[in-house]
Amino acid sequence: MQIRANVNDNQVICVSNAARERAAQREGRRALNNQRKTSIYAGDLGMQNDVVTQRMQRARKKALKMIGDAWKGDQCIDQSIVDMKDKVAMLHGEKKENLDIIAEGDAQKEKVRQEYGVSMDSQEQKDLELLEKRSDAQCNPLEVHLTKEEEERLAQLDEQPLTEYQERCLRIDRYQRTYEIRNDQIDSQVRGYNASIRSIKIERLKHHEMVKAQKKADAVMEAAGKDVLGLLVDEGKDHVEEELEEKIEEAKDKAEEKAEEEEKIEERKEEQEVLEERIDEAHENSEEREAQRREAEERAREGSDLLEAMMDAGMGGVSVTSDVQSDIKDMLHKMKLLEEDIKGSMVDDLL
Repeated sequence: MQIRANVNDNQVICVSNAARERAAQREGRRALNNQRKTSIYAGDLGMQNDVVTQRMQRARKKALKMIGDAWKGDQCIDQSIVDMKDKVAMLHGEKKENLDIIAEGDAQKEKVRQEYGVSMDSQEQKDLELLEKRSDAQCNPLEVHLTKEEEERLAQLDEQPLTEYQERCLRIDRYQRTYEIRNDQIDSQVRGYNASIRSIKIERLKHHEMVKAQKKADAVMEAAGKDVLGLLVDEGKDHVEEELEEKIEEAKDKAEEKAEEEEKIEERKEEQEVLEERIDEAHENSEEREAQRREAEERAREGSDLLEAMMDAGMGGVSVTSDVQSDIKDMLHKMKLLEEDIKGSMVDDLL
């Protein structure tokens, strides 16, 4: 048995259709938001990352060039210092060789002196040493000076011939003098190189090219960092705004869902009320039908009792034919069937 209420069913159907339409609209907005997020924000994020990378690479390249140029300059300076030190070392080696040659000349002089048997305290030896001193004074007038007595003796020696021993020793001395002059030149060159090295080092300490280049490179990287930071801040703002929009949309969706849920609850309440009304109505109908059944059953029972009494009494002493008895039995049987039908009808109504 089915229970129907046409008006309430139509209301439920209309409410359900409206709820489905709102759900479809909400789902469409979500799909649109997801599509916009994927096609716009994700693309912009990749492009923004490329811009950041390119700017940082350019800044790094510029900073490295500054440091590289300064480093190359320092390398050139260092190399020139190394070259000058190498030349100084070479000059010191040459000077040592010259000193060895000069010492060898002194040994030759001593050998000649012994060969001629000239004593160290002889006048010949003293005159030779005076002649050698005059050569030193001529080469180094600021360092070697002759006394008046030495000049007078040299004038006398110029008027007389030299001994063979003196001539040989003076030739050796002139040979030595060549190397002594060369050593003086070497000393002058070494002093010049050392002065240049000191000047370069002092200038380097004054200017600090590498330090300046490093500071400039740091400034370039710092500026690039600020620029990139600005880009990231702007990107962050856009991202926050998009997230805010998404949250607003989500809040709207949740509000709509809540409203729909409340509508569903209200619908369930209405359905429950309809169902309760139907149950009450069914109970009322059931009680009324139960009363009718009992009344019909009572009448049927009374009729059955009357017929049975008539049959037992023989219709008041009158002879009853077999046909009449058969009719009475049929009526009793029909009354029993009527009673069963009434009970079945009540059961159907309860179902």
